[in-house]
Amino acid sequence: MATARCESCADFLVFTLSPDDDDPNPSSSAPATIPDDLALPCGCHFHWQCLLDKSASITATLTCPNCASYLPSGGPSSSSSSSTAAQPTPSILTHYTNEGGVQPSLDIYPTLLEESFLSANPSARPARAFHTLAAEGEVQGMVELLTDLSSPDSDSDDDDVTPLTPAQLLAWRDPLNGLRSALHVALEAGQEEAVWLLLWLGSAAKGEDFPGAVVEVARGLGLPRRGEGILAGGGEDVRFVRDERGRSAEDVCLELGAPWTRLVEGGLFT
Repeated sequence: MATARCESCADFLVFTLSPDDDDPNPSSSAPATIPDDLALPCGCHFHWQCLLDKSASITATLTCPNCASYLPSGGPSSSSSSSTAAQPTPSILTHYTNEGGVQPSLDIYPTLLEESFLSANPSARPARAFHTLAAEGEVQGMVELLTDLSSPDSDSDDDDVTPLTPAQLLAWRDPLNGLRSALHVALEAGQEEAVWLLLWLGSAAKGEDFPGAVVEVARGLGLPRRGEGILAGGGEDVRFVRDERGRSAEDVCLELGAPWTRLVEGGLFT
């Protein structure tokens, strides 16, 4: 496969690494390369990024952008046009080779769907990143992202894009994840510090309803409450944001059971 080329850009299916800055004589050796070969079920090969660049057309047609073959496993359903039942989420199983090795059955469809959505909604990129941080419990990263978003010097790749405000980001509902908010995500991932951070920043819950340690840390870091500082304008109270199943954060706590039910019992949602 050494001579195989990408069906999109026609370059070899490798990624060329930048010269090592620590190399005193970088011109003495050829640039290092690593494989970057994404093979579709139809047999067409692409660079990873080259395929992502075509995500909108692929998710719309479910066909290869080169040969127009139908990509999901199982082939097109003959009854899909007449059936009113919800169709299952398609899978596009690929064979991907990169510096990490070989992934022989990588479902590329979720990645293509996300990239297609973000290409059409660029302001959602920081919101998706914020939800990822919430799921991982990276509270410092969450605060930094909110602060960056409020900065007048924050970079924007598109001057026509209206970025979300920090208050809007806190209550943003993810269309690719059942319209969950960051609070839904943090609760379901069991990230207690992220849950307290979101409630402190994005709710009108009374200060006395928070544990003393949480209040001490939040005040020590100078974190604003809803409607203060970078969160001026208030925005929707994160406690009452509902996902596509109609669940508020309180409903999620009751579904999860202990220890989350103590938030409900403690009056945080009243």
